[in-house]
Amino acid sequence: MSKNAETVPGKLEEALKELELVVQKLEKPDLALEDSISLFERGSKLSELCYTKLEEAEKKVEILVKKSPLASSRKDFETEDFEA
Repeated sequence: MSKNAETVPGKLEEALKELELVVQKLEKPDLALEDSISLFERGSKLSELCYTKLEEAEKKVEILVKKSPLASSRKDFETEDFEA
């Protein structure tokens, strides 16, 4: 079974690890064009999965924060708080 036909990993950490391997392979200068395209397709699927998993996690955290008894005293979660 080829990499494109395989299912994507169920966990974010697994997908990130595989995505890192895909990127490392794509950075090799001697990679054949067909292999590059296949790896790019696989990387795109993995990237989409990671994005979806992170969105789901963010929504869960927002729900948990809103349900917290201290929710009214907390300020809204803003990504700017974490940017360097």
